[in-house]
Amino acid sequence: MKRATPLIFSNPRAKRVCFDKDNGKVSSFKPDAVPENHFHLGGHNYAVISDFADVARIHLRRYKLDATGSLLPTKDGITVTPSVWLALVRQFTSIDQAFDDGKVFVIKDCLMLSRTVIENVTYIICQRYFQRKDFSRKFLTPVSMLKETEWKVLYIYKRYPKADHVENCFNHVRACFSETSEERSG
Repeated sequence: MKRATPLIFSNPRAKRVCFDKDNGKVSSFKPDAVPENHFHLGGHNYAVISDFADVARIHLRRYKLDATGSLLPTKDGITVTPSVWLALVRQFTSIDQAFDDGKVFVIKDCLMLSRTVIENVTYIICQRYFQRKDFSRKFLTPVSMLKETEWKVLYIYKRYPKADHVENCFNHVRACFSETSEERSG
């Protein structure tokens, strides 16, 4: 039996994927010119709302400075859907209570949150996972580690939007979530 030959793309540009199709923004930026859909949590951690192929995603991601002083996204972070984000937002108080009790917190059976102390600094660890066919869980390697102060900033952004664009971005995520819910039910 012959093996199928792999497809060879004659145009290498055809395989590229744009991070943000609406306005062509690149994923790097200067610390003094943070894009509207990026929300600084502290240090080099940002919450980012993206819309690619009409699918909204929320990223909690660490960025690094390059030689030119631009911030570039790293693999350190997680990406969640609007439904997982809304579940997280609705349960902030319960999550903090679970942390106070020394427990981990699971959201929608796909996101695990825990609190740990490393060298006298408290971190909130967010890690995605999925359930295998044998019902075991596979944890994904990208992890978001937010200092407790950054976690509290995330809570403030969720609760008290200080600028119109912050509120508009979160409303966009809610609208996308509502549309997908209506499509499933209708």
